[in-house]
Amino acid sequence: MGESNSGYQFGSGIGEDEVARLEVQGAALAPATRMIFAEAGIRPGMRVLDLGCGAGDVTFVAADLVGPDGFVVGVDRSPEALARARLRAEQRGLTQVRFVEGDLSEPAPGGPYDAIVERLVLWAVPDPAALLRRQATVLRPGGLVVPVEEDLSTIRSLPETAFGTQVKSWLVEAFAKAGMSMVGSRLWAILQEAGLRPLGMIGVQPHFGPADETGVGFLVETMRNVAPLIVGTGVATAEEIGMETFEQRLREDNQRTQAVGAFPMLLGAWAATGPE
Repeated sequence: MGESNSGYQFGSGIGEDEVARLEVQGAALAPATRMIFAEAGIRPGMRVLDLGCGAGDVTFVAADLVGPDGFVVGVDRSPEALARARLRAEQRGLTQVRFVEGDLSEPAPGGPYDAIVERLVLWAVPDPAALLRRQATVLRPGGLVVPVEEDLSTIRSLPETAFGTQVKSWLVEAFAKAGMSMVGSRLWAILQEAGLRPLGMIGVQPHFGPADETGVGFLVETMRNVAPLIVGTGVATAEEIGMETFEQRLREDNQRTQAVGAFPMLLGAWAATGPE
C-alpha cells in the first residue's frame, strides 16, 4: 500500500521495514494482479499510470503487460519507496518505467495516459471516488481506470484450521473496529460515483500451499504490521498474537494440517471515461 493519507495505520512514512513488507506483498499478489489487469484490457503499447506505486511491484506487472513499446509511470509520496522502486527497475533492465514523487490529491504529471491502475490504495483514503475522479482527468478520451482492492472476509484455510480461523478473526475484527473498511466489494459503485462508466469486475483469490515460502512470508509480514492495530483495538493482546513465535507456529500448523491458505480475494473493476 504505497500511498495513503494520515489514516494509514501502519505508519505515516515508509521506512525500510515497510518497503520490505511491500515487496513480500508484491510477490504474493503479482499473479492475481496480472490476471485482473489483462482481463481489464491493459495491453502492449499502452501508457499507464500507477497510483501509490510504493516499491514498484504493481508498476512492474503493468510494465510486463505493456511491453517495451509501452510506458508506465508510478507515482508515490514516499522518497524511500521510490528510491527502492528505481533501483529495482534498473536491476530488471526496465527502460519503459519512470517513478515520480507526488501527492495523489493532485492530478499526476506525464499524461495523457491510456489507463490508470492502483492496488490497495483506495481503502486508505477518505474519498476513493474523488481520488479516481481527479486522476481520471489525465486520461485520454475513453481511457481505462482499473482499481484493485481486497475483501478480508474471504480469508480461509482449506481445510479449515483453528489457527487460520483465529488469524482471520483478528484481522477482520481489528479492521472493522478501526473503521477501516476494505472497499473491494464497492468498486463498481465507487467507479460510478467517480463519474466513470464501469465495464467489468472480477475477483481472483491467491492460494498458497503449506510449504510455499511466498505465502508464509506474506502472512507473517502482514501480521507483523497489523499486530499493533489488533492490540490497539483491543481485539487481542500482544501475548495472544505472539509475534516472536508466530512464524514458527504457522509453519508447524501448516506441516501438521497440510492446509492450503486462501488469502484475501483481490477484486478488480474497470471503467472507461466518456459516454458509451
